[in-house]
Amino acid sequence: MGDSLGEDFQRAREAKGLTLEEAAARTRILPQYLKAVEENNYAHLPDEVFAKGFVRSYARILGLDEAAIARKFDETGGQFYAKRAERETLKQQLEEEERRKQVNRNLVVGVVGVALLLLFALIGRDRDRSVPVPNSEPIPPASQQETAPSPPPAEPAEPVNEPAPLLAPSQPEVERNFSGALPLEGVAPDNRKKLVVDIEAVERCWVKVQIDRAAFQEALLYPGDRVRWKAQDRIALTLGNAGGVRVMLNGKPQGPFGDKGQVVREIVFTP
Repeated sequence: MGDSLGEDFQRAREAKGLTLEEAAARTRILPQYLKAVEENNYAHLPDEVFAKGFVRSYARILGLDEAAIARKFDETGGQFYAKRAERETLKQQLEEEERRKQVNRNLVVGVVGVALLLLFALIGRDRDRSVPVPNSEPIPPASQQETAPSPPPAEPAEPVNEPAPLLAPSQPEVERNFSGALPLEGVAPDNRKKLVVDIEAVERCWVKVQIDRAAFQEALLYPGDRVRWKAQDRIALTLGNAGGVRVMLNGKPQGPFGDKGQVVREIVFTP
């Protein structure tokens, strides 16, 4: 056999004079899957159990040793699928952790909201109690009414200061562009945002980001996808495939932060 599983398949197919389309018709497997097998591109193949069935069927119509092909697939593709499973497990753990944090945040917000309502109610009740009630006085005789001095003019009531409304914090500005070209060179931050982070995917990569202190955001990038985040004080990244992305901060290349397939957490950028 050749140096790689894909070379074995390509050599055997060409020896039989078959095109990818003809081989696909015989195996009833889509041509793009057979091409991915010959290119050792496991990222474009389905789950491991289906991919293993593909290579066995392909080996059968080409007259290759199915058992030897299956062992070689386990040696090469097995590592890829193990890392894929690890990334999926990590993603699920991070999502579960974020859900728990969100529940805690909602609980805190609810408690604070109830406390503020009670405080405003107490303030309003105390204000109602503090309003003075004028005392009644006897009406003097008519003769005394003519000479009685007129009462001094009442002083104007002081305006009551109402509590200022609470303003919701501004949301972080996020710009995404997965279709058109996004220039990564020479990017300068605007007047409001000090940090501009651009990420370009070379391979498929799952990215988790926190802008300043806002809630986490996620993106699943495929080769060629580009995404941009802006922040004022802080950007924190988690990369599911650290070697599969290009990262730039304010137009300047950063990293690399790890190897292909490696999960790297808490990459923090500050001004």
